[in-house]
Amino acid sequence: MKEKNALFLGLILVLSISMYFVWPAAADLVGTGTWLEPAFKGTDAFYATDVTAYRELTVAKLAVTIDKDGAPPTPQVNITAISVVFDWGGNYTLVPTTGYTLNNTVTQAAFTVPFTVPSTSVASNLFLHTYTIYVKYNTTMGAGTFPTVTRDAFAVYSTSQANAQALNQQVDAYPTTFSPAFVSPEAGIFWEKAKNAADMADKYYQAGAFVDAESTYQAAVNLFEEAFAAEAAYSQDYRASQTSYNNALANAANKGADAAMVEADARAVEANATMVEADAAMRQADAALSNAYGWLFFGIGWTLIGLGVIIYGLRKPKPAV
Repeated sequence: MKEKNALFLGLILVLSISMYFVWPAAADLVGTGTWLEPAFKGTDAFYATDVTAYRELTVAKLAVTIDKDGAPPTPQVNITAISVVFDWGGNYTLVPTTGYTLNNTVTQAAFTVPFTVPSTSVASNLFLHTYTIYVKYNTTMGAGTFPTVTRDAFAVYSTSQANAQALNQQVDAYPTTFSPAFVSPEAGIFWEKAKNAADMADKYYQAGAFVDAESTYQAAVNLFEEAFAAEAAYSQDYRASQTSYNNALANAANKGADAAMVEADARAVEANATMVEADAAMRQADAALSNAYGWLFFGIGWTLIGLGVIIYGLRKPKPAV
């Protein structure tokens, strides 16, 4: 009985030790990889889904995060390689030059795996690609691999497709309606032409005609810019004409004021002349009045003389008969 108990305790001890030294395979230790600086990330009309896209023959970068936080106690683990394997056969591996150690204190690590995206003759741009992330490690118990992560929706853009998508982003940045509306009739025409070109470019892109899509998107961008240029020129001409009109009004007002002042001066001169004329007339009237008084006194004098003669004649003694 004692031998059985001892054997049982020994088995428990061995299992406990092995669980301590073996990395928990069920733990989610590899986070979702994050693509850095893609040519485009979002809904692509050609694939009709969300994608992460890189232009062919450019450098792609995948950031991989390893997190063992929450896992049972483990020994030190040295990260030895991070690999990204694509469905076209590409295997891109980063080997840390100095290694990286995870333990119960340092629970996270981040790595960036760069590689050159192949041409579309190797990795077709007509469908999306899948990839798997592998992270290898070493412990005192030996080598191992973390649980892998497989993702899809990776797009390789051809040069024309990448250019078309970039131009499409510029076109989408313009509003579908412009408020306030354009004042310039020419600007409004350019704007409508630009929207029509953008719609046509969308159809080309959805159909996979990326060369036509690129040129048509470029035409739409040019037309949008011409609309703004026409509106700016029209506004400038309008402001210039408005300034000229206002200046003309101001000059006319100034000239009107000058004319009014001249007229006022003329009226003042005329009033002065009238006053002088009235003064002369008054003097003439005074002279006439003085002359009339003279003649009146002269007449009164002669009248008095006549009365004196009459009185003298009446009072003169008559001679005796």
